[in-house]
Amino acid sequence: MAQLIRELPLENGLTLCIFDHTRHYFGDFHLVKLELTCEISLSSAPFDNAAEREAAQRLLGAAAVYRRFVEQMGVPTADVQPTVEQLIGNFTTHSLPYLSSPDFARRFVSAEFERAHKKKSRPTMGYAAGRHD
Repeated sequence: MAQLIRELPLENGLTLCIFDHTRHYFGDFHLVKLELTCEISLSSAPFDNAAEREAAQRLLGAAAVYRRFVEQMGVPTADVQPTVEQLIGNFTTHSLPYLSSPDFARRFVSAEFERAHKKKSRPTMGYAAGRHD
């Protein structure tokens, strides 16, 4: 079960949550796996009008969630915690400026809405869709 190990408040008012999914897999070796999430409430996300907000809420629900996994395999037991810190450090150095930007929420929600809209309008290509009985 994942454990919340850190919450990082961002400059734009959002919070990055870090969950640890690390697990032992063989001998003295572990898979160090972190899940990084940032929830953006659609009620507070910037929209041009109420109709856009309602359409986004129908497709996405109450929030859009940024989720990334970072991992390293083959980590000896003694190196698990330093590896966790290294993965967090790499993420904060390279990705935190993007997540902290003032327009991140608007851009991310817009991209998620567009992705969900395309997925919804895409025809299904399953077995039943091709049947003509």
